Amino acid sequence: MTDDGSSREREVLKARRETLERLRAKGIEPYALRFDPDSLAADLHGRFASLGLEQVTSDRVAVAGRIMLARRFGKLMFFTLRDRTGDIQLFCSQDSMDPDAFTLLDEVDLGDIVGARGPIMTTKKGELSVRVEQLTMLTKSLRPLPEKWHGLKDPDLQSRQRHLQLATELDARELIRARATTLRTIRSYLDDRNFLEVETPVLQPVAGGALAKPFTTHHQTLDMELKLRISLELYLKRLLVGGLDRVYEIGRNFRNEGIGPKYNPEFTMLEIYEAYADYHSMMKLSEELVTACATAVRGALKFPFRGQDLDLAPPWRRITVLGSVSQAVGEEVTLERTDLPDIAERHGVKVDPAWGPGKIAQELFEKLVEETLFEP
Repeated sequence: MTDDGSSREREVLKARRETLERLRAKGIEPYALRFDPDSLAADLHGRFASLGLEQVTSDRVAVAGRIMLARRFGKLMFFTLRDRTGDIQLFCSQDSMDPDAFTLLDEVDLGDIVGARGPIMTTKKGELSVRVEQLTMLTKSLRPLPEKWHGLKDPDLQSRQRHLQLATELDARELIRARATTLRTIRSYLDDRNFLEVETPVLQPVAGGALAKPFTTHHQTLDMELKLRISLELYLKRLLVGGLDRVYEIGRNFRNEGIGPKYNPEFTMLEIYEAYADYHSMMKLSEELVTACATAVRGALKFPFRGQDLDLAPPWRRITVLGSVSQAVGEEVTLERTDLPDIAERHGVKVDPAWGPGKIAQELFEKLVEETLFEP
């Protein structure tokens, strides 16, 4: 942040702390313990979509959320309140509010969380609003929100301060909802097929099930070194040995390695194990599971994705690693060939001299085939 930016932030903090003290001097607690909203913005827009211009209903509601926009016109004030479903306007008129309550509006800043009660109405422009009769300060915001028109656009800041992105960008919230819908659908699909959801140890004496560097910690009571798990695999397989023939886990894994679009030190993984099944069974399960999640989130199996139309409708194309690599290099590739390193070199794929034929074939697949795949 520039010196000017730091100076402005200090001024805002000072002004808002002064507001905080004024509220308390008036006997108004700026951090309320409770407020009971009975309506959400999206529901109100749906219920009153046909309301005409300048109509006031007898339907009184209570809404709560963050103030995102404020406009003041003498005896009228308009606030945009955002809850978890969207935005609703607060119409504040000196004629419909107690004088002390109307005075409180001068202390409302962008970012404050407030509660409002009153009837539903529409303005001259047809904007659905709550005609505020009572306003309650729920949480006084001491820091300003990101710039109102552009929001939080720096990808690094979006990751480090996700709460600010979620507070200012409704689209970012949809990703959270889509993730929750996906997890709910996964559980429903597997539970309906008699898979049992389990939890396995996060702290393990040996980090196994994948090739990755673990995070290491020390257990004081047992005086032993433990690792945060890098995979769910090994303990799930022990449950199969124990007689639980259909199990799955949705859990956090930890790998003390790089950060990027495909890697993260902490991430969620789904692992599914089914006794008496083969990889064809897993293909079918994966196909059905993904299409179920896509239908739940998108409502369709065909939709735009990365500038193309993605079609998830089954049946999906089945390919093999060696077959697709053979097609990519223009000659048959088998694990028995001794010249796999030469094939890789001719196609610009670097390999380690210590790698066996399987690892080389996998590297050829990742570099020559995987990035060309779009349809499932």
